[in-house]
Amino acid sequence: MDLKAAQTTVQVDDDDWLDDVGGQGAQSDPLVDQEWTRLSTKYSDAGYREGITDGKLSTLQKGFDEGFALSASLARRIGSLRGRASALLQHLTGTPSQSPALTDEARALVSDLSRVKRDQVLPVDLEREAHEEEDRKAHREDRFELDVNEKREMEALEEALEGVGGGQIGKKEVGRWEGKTGEELVEWFQARLTDLEERALRI
Repeated sequence: MDLKAAQTTVQVDDDDWLDDVGGQGAQSDPLVDQEWTRLSTKYSDAGYREGITDGKLSTLQKGFDEGFALSASLARRIGSLRGRASALLQHLTGTPSQSPALTDEARALVSDLSRVKRDQVLPVDLEREAHEEEDRKAHREDRFELDVNEKREMEALEEALEGVGGGQIGKKEVGRWEGKTGEELVEWFQARLTDLEERALRI
């Protein structure tokens, strides 16, 4: 092979890659279309999931803020009333010259406050109850005994506290505040405690 023929062969070999326009990686390559579709679907799904997540978080945060604003204040006030009533009872029992009747009333108030359950103080979540009722109806055929959850554990604790601090004293008062819930119940206990505190100061 002479020099000219060799140069021609090399030139043809070098230009082979230019002729592979429709080969792998080219615009017309079906693998390119498949990869583009895969990536497009992947990012669309990721964007959709991110949007759903952000929407849920936004809704949950709004619901939490509203629920906290309604319930935290009442729960804190009940806790404060329990503390003040216990302190008043401690003061009255530690001072023999105080009125025994006033001490009994303070003891009854402490007992009544220990009987207050959170469902009587916190506002009822009607939407949650509706969802729970729908779920119960949907799974009625395979329902078992209710699992122990945080709410039932709290109710068991409240019943234990009621047994410790209750006795017979204060049970006649329970009928007076049955039916009262939320703000009305807290205000009723507040009025009772304020009256006892003022009478204790006058003795």
